[in-house]
Amino acid sequence: MKKLLIPFLMCALVLTGCSTGKGVFKLTLSPTPLVMKVDPAIVIHLEVAKSTGAFAQQATKDGAIAQSVVYYIPEKGTKVIFMSVYEFPAAKFDHLKNPNQPPPYGTEVLRKNGKVFSVAGPQDSIFDPKSSDGKRVTELYSTIYNKSTYSTP
Repeated sequence: MKKLLIPFLMCALVLTGCSTGKGVFKLTLSPTPLVMKVDPAIVIHLEVAKSTGAFAQQATKDGAIAQSVVYYIPEKGTKVIFMSVYEFPAAKFDHLKNPNQPPPYGTEVLRKNGKVFSVAGPQDSIFDPKSSDGKRVTELYSTIYNKSTYSTP
Protein backbone atom coordinates (compact mmCIF):
# COMPACT_ATOMS: atom_id res chain seq x y z
CA MET A 1 0.00 0.00 0.00
CA LYS A 2 2.84 2.42 0.86
CA LYS A 3 4.40 1.79 -2.55
CA LEU A 4 1.24 3.08 -4.24
CA LEU A 5 0.54 5.91 -1.82
CA ILE A 6 3.94 7.62 -2.07
CA PRO A 7 3.91 8.14 -5.89
CA PHE A 8 0.29 9.29 -5.68
CA LEU A 9 1.11 11.86 -2.99
CA MET A 10 4.16 13.07 -4.92
CA CYS A 11 2.04 13.59 -8.05
CA ALA A 12 -0.56 15.47 -6.01
CA LEU A 13 2.13 17.72 -4.54
CA VAL A 14 3.60 18.44 -7.96
CA LEU A 15 0.20 19.27 -9.42
CA THR A 16 -0.68 21.46 -6.44
CA GLY A 17 2.61 23.32 -6.70
CA CYS A 18 2.08 24.10 -10.38
CA SER A 19 -1.52 25.17 -10.19
CA THR A 20 -2.77 28.65 -9.46
CA GLY A 21 -5.39 29.56 -6.90
CA LYS A 22 -7.96 30.17 -9.66
CA GLY A 23 -8.40 26.55 -10.72
CA VAL A 24 -5.91 26.81 -13.57
CA PHE A 25 -2.85 24.66 -14.11
CA LYS A 26 0.23 26.18 -15.76
CA LEU A 27 1.56 23.59 -18.19
CA THR A 28 5.13 24.14 -19.39
CA LEU A 29 5.41 23.53 -23.13
CA SER A 30 9.11 22.70 -23.05
CA PRO A 31 11.35 22.82 -25.02
CA THR A 32 9.55 26.00 -26.10
CA PRO A 33 9.71 28.60 -23.32
CA LEU A 34 5.95 28.91 -23.20
CA VAL A 35 3.48 28.22 -20.41
CA MET A 36 -0.15 27.35 -21.14
CA LYS A 37 -3.09 27.80 -18.76
CA VAL A 38 -5.11 24.58 -18.66
CA ASP A 39 -8.09 23.38 -16.64
CA PRO A 40 -6.75 20.93 -13.98
CA ALA A 41 -9.37 18.35 -15.05
CA ILE A 42 -7.90 18.39 -18.55
CA VAL A 43 -4.17 18.67 -17.79
CA ILE A 44 -4.06 15.09 -16.49
CA HIS A 45 -4.90 14.03 -20.06
CA LEU A 46 -1.98 15.94 -21.62
CA GLU A 47 1.62 15.03 -22.27
CA VAL A 48 4.24 17.42 -23.68
CA ALA A 49 7.25 16.23 -25.67
CA LYS A 50 9.88 17.55 -28.05
CA SER A 51 8.79 17.40 -31.68
CA THR A 52 10.63 14.87 -33.81
CA GLY A 53 10.44 13.51 -37.32
CA ALA A 54 10.65 14.92 -40.84
CA PHE A 55 8.23 17.81 -40.25
CA ALA A 56 10.15 18.89 -37.14
CA GLN A 57 13.38 18.76 -39.13
CA GLN A 58 11.82 20.95 -41.83
CA ALA A 59 10.63 23.44 -39.22
CA THR A 60 14.17 23.66 -37.88
CA LYS A 61 15.48 24.28 -41.41
CA ASP A 62 12.84 27.00 -41.78
CA GLY A 63 14.16 28.72 -38.65
CA ALA A 64 12.26 27.22 -35.68
CA ILE A 65 14.22 27.74 -32.47
CA ALA A 66 12.18 25.23 -30.47
CA GLN A 67 9.21 22.94 -31.03
CA SER A 68 6.89 20.97 -28.79
CA VAL A 69 4.08 18.54 -29.36
CA VAL A 70 1.15 18.14 -26.97
CA TYR A 71 -0.52 14.74 -26.84
CA TYR A 72 -4.03 14.10 -25.58
CA ILE A 73 -4.41 10.87 -23.61
CA PRO A 74 -7.99 9.56 -23.79
CA GLU A 75 -9.73 7.54 -21.08
CA LYS A 76 -9.38 4.47 -23.30
CA GLY A 77 -7.07 3.96 -26.24
CA THR A 78 -3.76 5.44 -27.27
CA LYS A 79 -2.60 9.02 -27.04
CA VAL A 80 -3.03 11.29 -30.05
CA ILE A 81 -1.29 14.46 -31.13
CA PHE A 82 -3.47 17.39 -30.09
CA MET A 83 -1.28 20.33 -31.11
CA SER A 84 2.19 21.48 -32.04
CA VAL A 85 3.88 24.57 -30.61
CA TYR A 86 6.65 26.53 -32.34
CA GLU A 87 9.06 29.30 -31.43
CA PHE A 88 10.49 31.32 -34.32
CA PRO A 89 12.45 34.54 -34.68
CA ALA A 90 9.76 37.04 -35.72
CA ALA A 91 11.44 37.86 -39.04
CA LYS A 92 11.64 34.16 -40.02
CA PHE A 93 8.02 33.52 -39.06
CA ASP A 94 6.81 36.57 -40.97
CA HIS A 95 8.82 35.53 -44.03
CA LEU A 96 7.10 32.12 -44.06
CA LYS A 97 3.61 33.64 -44.31
CA ASN A 98 1.86 33.27 -47.65
CA PRO A 99 -1.59 34.86 -47.96
CA ASN A 100 -2.58 32.19 -50.50
CA GLN A 101 -1.86 29.22 -48.20
CA PRO A 102 -2.64 28.11 -44.66
CA PRO A 103 0.16 28.95 -42.22
CA PRO A 104 2.75 26.16 -42.33
CA TYR A 105 3.50 26.44 -38.61
CA GLY A 106 0.15 27.32 -37.16
CA THR A 107 -1.40 30.50 -35.85
CA GLU A 108 0.56 33.14 -34.00
CA VAL A 109 -0.50 33.25 -30.34
CA LEU A 110 2.23 35.41 -28.82
CA ARG A 111 4.87 37.85 -30.10
CA LYS A 112 7.48 38.90 -27.58
CA ASN A 113 11.12 40.07 -27.60
CA GLY A 114 11.56 39.47 -31.33
CA LYS A 115 10.11 35.95 -31.14
CA VAL A 116 6.84 34.50 -32.37
CA PHE A 117 5.10 31.56 -30.70
CA SER A 118 2.57 29.71 -32.81
CA VAL A 119 0.17 26.82 -32.34
CA ALA A 120 -1.11 24.28 -34.85
CA GLY A 121 -4.11 22.38 -33.50
CA PRO A 122 -6.67 19.92 -34.83
CA GLN A 123 -8.83 20.80 -37.79
CA ASP A 124 -11.60 18.33 -36.94
CA SER A 125 -13.02 16.75 -33.83
CA ILE A 126 -10.68 14.04 -32.60
CA PHE A 127 -13.35 12.29 -30.50
CA ASP A 128 -17.13 12.03 -30.45
CA PRO A 129 -18.19 15.46 -29.11
CA LYS A 130 -20.70 13.78 -26.75
CA SER A 131 -18.03 11.64 -25.05
CA SER A 132 -16.03 12.78 -22.01
CA ASP A 133 -12.90 12.97 -24.16
CA GLY A 134 -14.78 14.90 -26.84
CA LYS A 135 -16.02 17.44 -24.31
CA ARG A 136 -12.53 17.93 -22.83
CA VAL A 137 -10.92 18.32 -26.25
CA THR A 138 -13.61 20.79 -27.33
CA GLU A 139 -13.02 22.86 -24.19
CA LEU A 140 -9.26 22.71 -24.70
CA TYR A 141 -9.58 23.62 -28.38
CA SER A 142 -11.60 26.72 -27.46
CA THR A 143 -8.55 28.11 -25.63
CA ILE A 144 -5.51 27.20 -27.69
CA TYR A 145 -5.61 30.17 -30.07
CA ASN A 146 -6.21 32.80 -27.36
CA LYS A 147 -3.21 34.95 -26.52
CA SER A 148 -4.31 35.10 -22.87
CA THR A 149 -3.84 31.32 -22.61
CA TYR A 150 -0.04 31.68 -22.89
CA SER A 151 2.83 33.36 -21.12
CA THR A 152 6.60 33.15 -21.03
CA PRO A 153 8.54 32.62 -17.80
